[in-house]
Amino acid sequence: MDNPDDQKKDNIDDLHEQPHDEPQKSRRHFLQMAAATTAAVGTAELLTACGEKQTKNGGDLTRELTDKVTAAQRAKRKSGRSAVAIIPVDSYDEDIFALIKAQTRGFDLPDLKGQTVVIKPNMVEFRQGKPVTTNPAMLKTAIRLAQDWGAAKVIVAEGPGHMRDTEYLLDATGLGAVCKEMDVPFVDLNLDDIEEFDNKDGFTGLKHFYLPKTIATADAVISLPKLKTHHWVGVTCTMKNLFGVVPGRKYGWPKNLLHISGIPHSIIDLQHLVKPRFGIVDAIVTMEGDGPINGVAKHLGYVVLGADLAAVDATCVRMMKISPHDLPYIRLAGQVVGNIESDQIDLHGPALATIACAYEMPRSFTDKSLLKQADHEGS
Repeated sequence: MDNPDDQKKDNIDDLHEQPHDEPQKSRRHFLQMAAATTAAVGTAELLTACGEKQTKNGGDLTRELTDKVTAAQRAKRKSGRSAVAIIPVDSYDEDIFALIKAQTRGFDLPDLKGQTVVIKPNMVEFRQGKPVTTNPAMLKTAIRLAQDWGAAKVIVAEGPGHMRDTEYLLDATGLGAVCKEMDVPFVDLNLDDIEEFDNKDGFTGLKHFYLPKTIATADAVISLPKLKTHHWVGVTCTMKNLFGVVPGRKYGWPKNLLHISGIPHSIIDLQHLVKPRFGIVDAIVTMEGDGPINGVAKHLGYVVLGADLAAVDATCVRMMKISPHDLPYIRLAGQVVGNIESDQIDLHGPALATIACAYEMPRSFTDKSLLKQADHEGS
């Protein structure tokens, strides 16, 4: 009898390697493999596969990841110092665009003259009364900033990782109304045409990635996340937000194949493939506790932005009184993406010591068995 574990791996590899421009027969095969993967792996195992890779030897992937970094991977790291701006914004009712403009004079902002710019907000799910998604006021601000920085065309694009009714999400979150008001097109990245990219020197072990054409052909991508705690990786910010660029029709919901390959590994691979030009973080009303969907609102009152996403994310987690070295993907980013050490980051705005506020972390961040238990209980 075949080894069940070998069958799981074969199904997963077969599903990932299916080309996107296949005939109908291959498409049927793709769907059959997707069903076989779910049956072979099981929902609970699928959810915990990442946890097993991420929590080896009792909980910390950091040493395993950083010990295996190659010279080629280190060569991708940004050189020189990084700058991060922290803009006090008390409410979404304020003129956020004007506040950012006034307080970033002398800050190194991107030159987007004549370029096609894709803004990628966080629209993973909708929960009434919970700060799950990027606030519409922040999306409007990001569009205005991109236009002010010279963009010839602005596109808003997202591939929701949980809910498949994107039209409903656009309506419920208010992000669709902003796109209409600003006369900016929206692209559902889950359904976009796909292009294949070589993933040489990646961390997932996947030979190539499939990215939406809208992302692949953009001159610049701006990551626009909501700052939240996250039950798998601790905190979601500009780099984790890139998970939404991978197409659900290729990777599943919630991007299952990347979970199996390891979320920290996938975050870094996507960072290198997408090469986002800039990050703007909605840290006005954030989320703590059981994030990134079921946590509770926490007012922080800032917008954080910068070109080095590793530095932006490290700064944001310090604002939450979390060490970037305690989050494996951010610590790894410090070796292969950019700067995470405070002495390598020039902050524009208030000192972190005066604004940092402790956040409640998800219990499942340190105990992944809770996710498996919840699945068995049907919750």
